[in-house]
Amino acid sequence: RARRLNFGAKQVRLVALSTALANAHELGDWLGVNLDVGLFNFRPSVRPVPCEAHITGVPGEHYCPRMAAMNRPCYQSILRYSPSKPVLVFVSSRRQTRLTALEMIRSAAADGNARRFVSGGAEADEELQ
Repeated sequence: RARRLNFGAKQVRLVALSTALANAHELGDWLGVNLDVGLFNFRPSVRPVPCEAHITGVPGEHYCPRMAAMNRPCYQSILRYSPSKPVLVFVSSRRQTRLTALEMIRSAAADGNARRFVSGGAEADEELQ
């Protein structure tokens, strides 16, 4: 945390940017920001491109099985809320990003549309084989 570092007499400006953030005040407090003058939280209504957030809870006690259980509901949510537009799916690691992406492609292939999430030419087609 920046406020625990000793910067001596120098003043340091910390700029933290994020996409939609529900707990901006908590994050600002954690960063040591003066919430009255140093925190700016822009609501989704002022975005140049509309953004919607859909959250689905998946029960599970252990990490790996819970992550695997999230794939099908995630795929179904994409089909329901944004079948033809870009989607952001947040996961916890690089490894999980790859696993989730492969599972989205597998789910699309099972529905008869293996190229739903794939852009590219013959090289992309070879990876799907």
